[in-house]
Amino acid sequence: MPDAFDLLAYARVLTLVLTLAGATYLDLKIRRVPNDWWLTWAKPALFLLCLELLMRDADLVTWLTASAVVAYASTAVIGRPTLADLQAGSKVDILVTCWYAVSGIGLAIGASTHGLTAITGPCGFDSVVEYCGNPEQMTAAFLWIKMVGIGAVLLFFELCYQLRMLHGGADAKAMMFVALCLPWWNSLPPDGVAMMPPALALLVWGALAFLILPGYVFVLNFAAGDAGNLRMSWHARRMPLAEIPRRHVWLLDEVMEGADGERSIVTRMRPSRGGRGETDVQGLLDELSELGADKAWVTEKYPFMAFLMLGLLPLLLLGDPVLHLLTLLGLI
Repeated sequence: MPDAFDLLAYARVLTLVLTLAGATYLDLKIRRVPNDWWLTWAKPALFLLCLELLMRDADLVTWLTASAVVAYASTAVIGRPTLADLQAGSKVDILVTCWYAVSGIGLAIGASTHGLTAITGPCGFDSVVEYCGNPEQMTAAFLWIKMVGIGAVLLFFELCYQLRMLHGGADAKAMMFVALCLPWWNSLPPDGVAMMPPALALLVWGALAFLILPGYVFVLNFAAGDAGNLRMSWHARRMPLAEIPRRHVWLLDEVMEGADGERSIVTRMRPSRGGRGETDVQGLLDELSELGADKAWVTEKYPFMAFLMLGLLPLLLLGDPVLHLLTLLGLI
C-alpha cells in the first residue's frame, strides 16, 4: 500500500511527464517554448514541493531556503530586477527584490545553524567536537541540506547554459524545472539509491538517447536508398528541394564556382554558419534546381528536449545511469 510520500512522488512524475511532453511538442512545432508554459507548470511543481515541506514539518529557515532556491530559478523566466528598475519605482521589481533579500537572509541563517549540525553530525560517544546535533536537529538539517542541493543543481544548469553546454534556453529551463519538480528520488527506482540527483540523471539519460540518432538516421537513409554515401548517411538525409523551406533543417549542399568557371554542387559535413544555407535558402535551392538537383543533403534540427523525453523512460524504470555503470564495471 503506497504511503503519502509514494503518492507525492507519483504526482511529481505525472507533472514532469505532462510538462516535458507539452514542451517537447512546442519545441518540435514552433522551435520555442514560451515562458508562460514554464510559469504555468511551475505552480503544481512548487505546490508539491511545499506539500512535502509541510509533511516533513520544515522549520522557517528551511522554508526561506526553499524560497531562495525558487527565487534563483525564477530569474531564468522573469529575469532579475536592475537598479534602473528599482529607481523607476517599479512595484513588482521592488517586491521581487524584497523576496530575494528575505530568502537570502534565511539561507544565511540556515547555513549558520543547520549547516553546522550537518557538518558535525549527531551526538555520540565518538564526538570530537563540542557541538553536535540531536535527532530532531539532524532531521531538520538534512531537509535543509536537500534544499541547498536543489540550488546547487540549478546553479549547475545555469553554468551549463552560460558555457553553451546546453545550447537552448528552453533546454536549460527544462532541466531547472526537473530539478524543482523531481528534486530527489524518494520512491523512484531503485528504492531511492542513487549517486546523483534525478535532474542530472535525466541529463545523462538524454545524452545517451542522443547516441541512437546516427543509427536512426542511417536506417532512414537505407530505406530511402541514400545510404551509399557513408560520409553523410549517418548524420544527414537527402530531402526534396520543395520540402526544405517548410522543414526545420540545415542545408548542407552549396553551389560553388570552380577555377574554370564551372559551377558544381559541394556537400559539407556541417552547416556553414552565416552561409547562404542560412541567409538565402530559397536562392540556393533555385541554383541547385538549375544544376539538375531534385534533392539536397540536410541535417534536421532535433531539439534536445525530445531526447530528454526519451530519457524519462529509463530514468523512471532504472534510476541513476552512473550507479548502473559503476555496478556493471564492478566498482561498487
